[in-house]
Amino acid sequence: MRVALALIAAVGIAAGGCGEERGQATRTVPEPVGPVPTTDPRAVAVASVSLLEYVLRAERSRVPRAGLIAFEATNDGTVRHGLAVDAPAGRVSTRALRPGERATFSMRLPPGRYKWYCPVADHEQRGMVGRLRVAE
Repeated sequence: MRVALALIAAVGIAAGGCGEERGQATRTVPEPVGPVPTTDPRAVAVASVSLLEYVLRAERSRVPRAGLIAFEATNDGTVRHGLAVDAPAGRVSTRALRPGERATFSMRLPPGRYKWYCPVADHEQRGMVGRLRVAE
């Protein structure tokens, strides 16, 4: 009798599965996590960047004016990403952002071309790199 009850219980658990149906599964974009950071109101321009596996998608890669530039980075991927910008005064970067997180930072940039990239692990080597043109 005990063997029969154990067998019935095992079959019931196996039939129930994990509660996950894969059928027509699709990839979803993560929901924003935490409060939305604010952009410095003194900025002459905003450079918004979407961080994905393994690409940086910018609304624009050219800023028409030099000065205080605000960077808004949103991790729209499924693993941690960040944004770093190499500038004459040194590198400025976000921390590693979880999927759905957003971060901002501002820096003064004179006219020129600047490298921006994901500083997490080997993401830069995998294609998360680009150039920002300022007042060129």
